[in-house]
Amino acid sequence: MSMTMLTVFQIIGVSAAYFGVTLALPWILLGGKFAQLRTAARFMACFVTGNFFCMNLVFLLQLLHISNRFTLVAGTLAPFIAVAVRRRQACLSALEKGLRSLRVVSEGEMGVKTLMLRTGRRMRKMSSGWLGEWLSSRWPDVLLTLGILGMLLYIYGVNAVNVYGYCSSDMVLHNYWINYMDQNRIFVDGVYPFGFHCIIYYLHEVFSVPVYVLLRVFALPQTLMIHMALFAFLKLVCKSRYTPYVGLTAYIMWGILYQYTYYRYYAPLPQEYGMMFVLPAVYFAIAFLQKKDILSGDGKKKKTAKDARLLLLLFAASVSLTLTVHFYDTIMAGLLCGGIAVGFCFRCFRWRYLRRLVLAGVTGILIAVLPMAAAYAMGTPLQGSLHWGMNMISAGGEDKEDSGENAQKEENKSPGKTEAGVSWKSLGTKLDHVLGEMQYYVTNDSRAAAEFMLGSVGVLLALGMLWYILRRPDYGAVLVSVGVFMGIASILQASAKLGLPQLMEVSRYSVYIGYGLPIVWSLCADAAVYLLFRERKGIHIGGLVMLGAACAVVLLTGLRKPVCISAYESNGAVTCVTNILRENPKGATWTICSSNDERQMIWGEGYHYEMIQFLRNLQKIGEGVSVTIPTDTVYFFIEKVPLLYLDYMNTIRPEKKVSLKGAATELPKSGGILPYIEEERWVTMSHMYYWARAFQELYPNEMEVYYETDEFICYRVRQNGYNLYDFAIDYGYNK
Repeated sequence: MSMTMLTVFQIIGVSAAYFGVTLALPWILLGGKFAQLRTAARFMACFVTGNFFCMNLVFLLQLLHISNRFTLVAGTLAPFIAVAVRRRQACLSALEKGLRSLRVVSEGEMGVKTLMLRTGRRMRKMSSGWLGEWLSSRWPDVLLTLGILGMLLYIYGVNAVNVYGYCSSDMVLHNYWINYMDQNRIFVDGVYPFGFHCIIYYLHEVFSVPVYVLLRVFALPQTLMIHMALFAFLKLVCKSRYTPYVGLTAYIMWGILYQYTYYRYYAPLPQEYGMMFVLPAVYFAIAFLQKKDILSGDGKKKKTAKDARLLLLLFAASVSLTLTVHFYDTIMAGLLCGGIAVGFCFRCFRWRYLRRLVLAGVTGILIAVLPMAAAYAMGTPLQGSLHWGMNMISAGGEDKEDSGENAQKEENKSPGKTEAGVSWKSLGTKLDHVLGEMQYYVTNDSRAAAEFMLGSVGVLLALGMLWYILRRPDYGAVLVSVGVFMGIASILQASAKLGLPQLMEVSRYSVYIGYGLPIVWSLCADAAVYLLFRERKGIHIGGLVMLGAACAVVLLTGLRKPVCISAYESNGAVTCVTNILRENPKGATWTICSSNDERQMIWGEGYHYEMIQFLRNLQKIGEGVSVTIPTDTVYFFIEKVPLLYLDYMNTIRPEKKVSLKGAATELPKSGGILPYIEEERWVTMSHMYYWARAFQELYPNEMEVYYETDEFICYRVRQNGYNLYDFAIDYGYNK
């Protein structure tokens, strides 16, 4: 089987496992509880509940040091067992009916063909019954949704099945953290939001999928879910059935967005994983505020209060998940809640609404903080990223205050200007800064595109105010809420130039702004259609017209093409790791000598020898030092075209080949990952390549080529454990 086909099957298997646990199981168990919700809201509720349960189950078992496959499976089945016990009569009746059917077949009273015929008739009746009725009015939606999924698979799937290595340098560190969870050592590198790692560990432990495989292929199902969360949100807030596709189509296929707004989707990273919970938090808060009366009472009021409590629970769970996965997502969720406070100011600041929302939000944050606080209380220090984030915010605030004071001084130097003139000039300068940063970070360096994006936010705010006037405050509030958030995010992206505190890396804002733009565009189109048709049937026709216009604009102004980015590990290296793990039986000993990436990938299976350490040991040949590796087999991974390991966007194709010039250059003296980046990696790989050539000349039968492409070569040496080879030879460039 080719590696491409294997990757396809791995993606399908991992997707089925993830969606089954986090979506299908909650749908089966809690379908009745969520029955009053719309389909898109039920979808959100199920995947929020599924992820919340899995993450916190792993946290609990890890902190108790009893996490393994048995306890995880038992914990997963526990809610189903509890429901079965509570409804034992119904469950026993269903079991009895099933056993009766089996008995009838086993005793020959009914043949297998008859059973299959009856089952087929029932399925046909079901498909032509409620399923056919459901599809009859929704087939355009089904086709358009399949089209959205097809576009996503085309844009992101091409890379997933053709690039086998990790598409982010962070993956090695995440691999290391997850590996130690096998030993119940969560937070091995310090306290950090570990929700993403809990999900990967759960899939690894329960379904026996190697961690490195999950970190290779999980990006695609994760990206699908991120976009499906966006799609579900738009379906819930738009009035027309088809305007949600306007923004979503533009976001997936339009070529005006800068690549950094979506390139992080090519790797399964915690920040992007947490993005799928931001919009559910926003929707459940909005849905709660749209309840006209949340007081308990009789009849309708009592039902409203029950529905409100469910929405608050889902809001708390969504907020908790954002912080459990990544604090940047919590910051964005907080800014969105700020936008909601402005949009729904007529209801949000009523005490009976405000206190419930605040209590639910605080509860969600406390749930997320509890596992980290427990680990910290037991002596685990904070992970370095948390210190860095807090220091960046603190330093950013000080720097920006100084720059703000300097800017004000410059404005005050202008003589002969009225106060109003200075104010307008200052406002124009700040707007120019915002547009400039949006042009640089969000667009393909197009001023017109930046003006269009910021202008669409302004149009959304104006439409929201118009709907206030037209006495549709709940609808107008949604438009204003999104518009306020996008305005704040755009301003914060220019925080370095506006003298504002820097809450996160400036480039990270572009990911969230890009994710928010389809909401802006869909709501602008929806508000215009709703203005023309109100609740009349033509509103859906108007939505289709808007979708057609959006597709025409995208086609005329430039389509986005799928990208195969340069991974941080070559396809050849991943292919060899996969084959080595499959071919070597339990009990066999083997070692991979390579750069540092493979160390975590082969955790618990084989040994790893650091390439730079191997080469440095070879330099001591004059001191009588021998270099031996005490395993049955040794594999040497060498890149003939060394990767550009620190390319900022990981998009530049490496072209520089190993050479005698590189081998003649002195080995890097730095430690850690530094010998494997850019020019240093070229030097390291050149030394390794010419050592391998020299060793092969000495031992042509023992030093065999295991795998080779134009960019990569793997050598294999089989040896007798009682008579090891000495790899310390003079290859001409030891000094």
